[in-house]
Amino acid sequence: MTLHVEPGKVQSTAAAWDTENLHLTAAAKQLHGVGTGGFTPTVASLVGQFVEAWEAIATESARVSESQADGLRRTAIDILRTDATTDINASLVLSSIKELR
Repeated sequence: MTLHVEPGKVQSTAAAWDTENLHLTAAAKQLHGVGTGGFTPTVASLVGQFVEAWEAIATESARVSESQADGLRRTAIDILRTDATTDINASLVLSSIKELR
């Protein structure tokens, strides 16, 4: 069985996950700065909890996105190394094939 994977597509997918990380990190930072002024004490407490929860979700999602990107980059590197090794091995085998008379 042969598995065909295009390293360029894996790398572009990793870049997309990097972009998601940047967006989520920015969102978490923006949420961190949200104040609860202007709300009654009861509502301010709930707003604070809501904002903290979403900041934590955005922060964790950013971490997961970066981890996904890192994993895809490692995969692309492994694919390229394997392809290079296979090409070298194939070249060695091809160079050893000779007609015997």
